[in-house]
Order: sequence, then C-alpha cells, then structure tokens
Amino acid sequence: MRCGSASSLGVSRCATLPVVDVEDRVGRRAEQVDAIELFSVLWALAAVWHLLGNPTGASGWSQGLLVAGVAAVLLRPGAPAALGALALAGLITVWDEAPVIGNHWLLAGFVNLGIVGAVLTGVLRRRPHDRLDLANRVLPMARLSLLGFYAFAAFAKLNTDFFDRSVSCAVVFYRESTDSLGLTGLQLGGAAWVEHLVIVATVAIEVSIPILLLLPRTRRVGVVVALVFHGLLALDRSHQFFDFQAVVYPLFLLFLPASCGAWVAERVGSVRARLALRGGQVPQRVHLVLAAVPVAVGLLVALDALSRSEALQVGWWPWQVYAAVTVVAVVRFLRQERVAPAVLLIPHHALFAVVPLLVVLNGLTPYLELKTGFGWNMYANLRTVDGETNHLLLPGTLPLTSEHADLVEIVDTDDAGLARYAASDYALTWRALRTYLSDRPDVRITYRRGGETVRLDRAGDDPELVRPVPGWRDKIQLFRAVDLRSPERCVPTWGPAR
Repeated sequence: MRCGSASSLGVSRCATLPVVDVEDRVGRRAEQVDAIELFSVLWALAAVWHLLGNPTGASGWSQGLLVAGVAAVLLRPGAPAALGALALAGLITVWDEAPVIGNHWLLAGFVNLGIVGAVLTGVLRRRPHDRLDLANRVLPMARLSLLGFYAFAAFAKLNTDFFDRSVSCAVVFYRESTDSLGLTGLQLGGAAWVEHLVIVATVAIEVSIPILLLLPRTRRVGVVVALVFHGLLALDRSHQFFDFQAVVYPLFLLFLPASCGAWVAERVGSVRARLALRGGQVPQRVHLVLAAVPVAVGLLVALDALSRSEALQVGWWPWQVYAAVTVVAVVRFLRQERVAPAVLLIPHHALFAVVPLLVVLNGLTPYLELKTGFGWNMYANLRTVDGETNHLLLPGTLPLTSEHADLVEIVDTDDAGLARYAASDYALTWRALRTYLSDRPDVRITYRRGGETVRLDRAGDDPELVRPVPGWRDKIQLFRAVDLRSPERCVPTWGPAR
C-alpha cells in the first residue's frame, strides 16, 4: 500500500500495489543458479565423452586445453570463469577438428560461442562472478539453439529415400544396433513391416520433439521422450553415438523447470551431509575424486594413451549408466513437479539471439548448397545437388555456389582412398579432389569431368589439380561425396576425401 494526496481536491488517496514475495524471488534466483551449475557439470562431462568418441579428432594440445576446462568446471561448477574457459577450449577444438567434425560438436561450438559472449559481457559489466547473470544469458540461448538444430535435423529426414527401407539410415542403424547387441532376432528376418515401422517411428519422434519442447503443456513429455529416444540410439556398439547424446542431454534438461537444479543439489547435499558425519574432510575428498576421474580419462585421450577401440569401450559403459540414471531421475522429479515447466526462451539481450540465428543459418546451408557437411543433415539420406533434392516438401534447392555443377567421377587410380569412390560410385566436387591431391601429387589417376576423361600418370602433372585450397575454406565449406546411384544411400562414415 502506498499513500499520497490528490492535489486538486486536497483529499488523501491510497493506491494498492502488488506485494512482491521477496522469498519467492530469492528462491527463483537460487534455482537459476542451481540450473547453471548443473548444466556446467553435464557440459563438462559431454566434453569428455566427445573426446572418447573422437580420440583422434583434434591435436593433443587442443584436447589438453579442453581437459583443463573440464577440470575447472568440475572443481567450481557454475563459476563463470571456469565455464568460459571450457567454452573457449571447446571452440578451439571445433576449429582444430574441422572439417571432419560431428554435427553435435558444431552445435556445442555454437553454444560455447554464446557462453564465451555471456562471460565477456559479465566482465564488461563488472559482474564477472555473477552466476545468476550468467544463467540469464546462457540458458535461453542454449534452449533456442537446440530447438533450431533439432528442427532442421528432423526436417532433413522428410525425403523420399529416408522412407525407402532399402537404403534408409533408420534401417541401416537399426540393423547395426541390434546386430551389435546380439538382438538380431528383433529384425524378424528383415520383415518389411518392422523396417517401415522403424522409419516412421524415427521420423515421428524426431519431428515431435522440438514441438513438444516448444509448448509448455507438453514440455515434460518432450524431455522424457527425447532422453529415452537418444538413450536407445546410443546403445549401438558398432557405431558409437554417445558423443552426440552427451551433448544434447544437458540441452534437453534445460527444458525442465529451473527447480530441477535445486532438486539435484538437495540430493547431492544430503549425501554430503551424511558423509560429513563420518569425517569433516570426507565430502571434499569425494568431490575431488569424482572430479578427477573424468579429467584423468580426458588426459589419457589427449596423451594418446588409449587406442580408438579402447576409448570407445571406456566411453560406452559409463554412458549407459549415465543415461539410465538421468532418465530415472527426470521421471522421479517430474512425478513431484506437477506444474508445467515455465522456461525462458527469449534471449536476455538481442545480441544473444545471434547464436540461435547462426544455428538456423547453418541448417539452411545444404538447401542453399553453400555446403553439405555438418549442416544438421546427418544420417538423413538427404540429397541437395545442383538444384535438385529428394526432399518431400521442397521442389528444389537454391544453389548459391556452383560446386555441384563441377563433379568429378573417379574411373581408376592407384590411391586406395580414391579407389573407394570409384568402387562405390560416388563423385567428388572438383575442390574436394584438389584438396585431397594437393599433398598427394604422385597419385596416378583417371577421372571423368564434364564428359571428358582425363588420364594422368602423376596428378602433379596438372598444376591445377594439385593447387592447394585455402585451409579456412576447406574447414567451413565442406561438400560431401555425391551418390551417383539412386536412391540416395545412407552414408554412416566419413570418406578419405569427404
């Protein structure tokens, strides 16, 4: 209640103002801080699983920087400086790994770009240690980035060849996963109805997830569906997917009520309290040990102490435990949290909308033929070549480059890497072939370009063929090999010339 007087009448007047519940406001601020602390820990673990899934993707020094960032976050969860260091190291590894980079790590790179921007903003505003300020800037940006990424990933699968069970990536990975787990019987001998069901279910789930997450009333269901679906995908033992799932899990959890972080903090706190009864230093020691384990694993990767197969084994088992625990914890939390999650999707400042916009622009690149690698079009059987596409909702592409108008078909070669393209009927862009041969001038090659067949005993005999491509362009504008057969086949791995 605030009182004053009406000057014209000289009569005292009181106006009733809404009473702000200070305790509720403080509680919401604390929940936001808990949320950024939980996110930072899971983000650090995602970095370790990425290293295990891609042990040779980056150089040892950049991997070492990433491990240092992981250590900083696990020792000081939610601290802006620590999370900023992890994010900066993540950006360095993105550049180091490109162009052979997974879509998940590029998504992480965009989110890390937003985190670095948020930390720098805090420094400029002289609030470098304000975790609430960090949460307000980072969390909405990360949520929108996931929505943009996932919408394009689902959209890419709406093409004729993804629904063709003879080539569909959904069927390819269903067979691979069940074989790797000794569950071949689930294939029912390759029954058509089973494979069609797998395709339709995959599309239905992926299309529904961003919609469920966007709508407040369905957000709880969306989080659970997303976690379970991606947990099942990571069961594959032949083709590891835990690095991808480790990145999207923390982002999915951001669509839960902010009280989720407090709920986790309370349970961690109760464990610490019980441990404290046995000795004052026990909780601190346990914290250090738990932080040391993922850091030590990351260092083993950075130091090349693990082979690729060993790294995959080390990563696969802990991931299964982590995924199962996460799903169970989320379900238990939601059973007691009856209110529809109210999460902020609008960026704290217009500047932080830049990152989600970059995510959207990257999703458009295959349809504009600016590039076809890491464009949120993974495992989708999507074809976007020289104005043509197999997409069900698009009549064609809008080429902004002429890369696909200049394809090269390998006819014969003594290079084992290029021979794979000849044997499997894949063509390369002229620039991709130049990139590959620029440091292999002694390769013997016969290729077909523009209807003309060219034979060279030595690639270096044609200076144009081995002229180096600017490194920055190769990193950011990757064109994958083009399938010369129809329908468009699933491409589960990288080729030597991409």
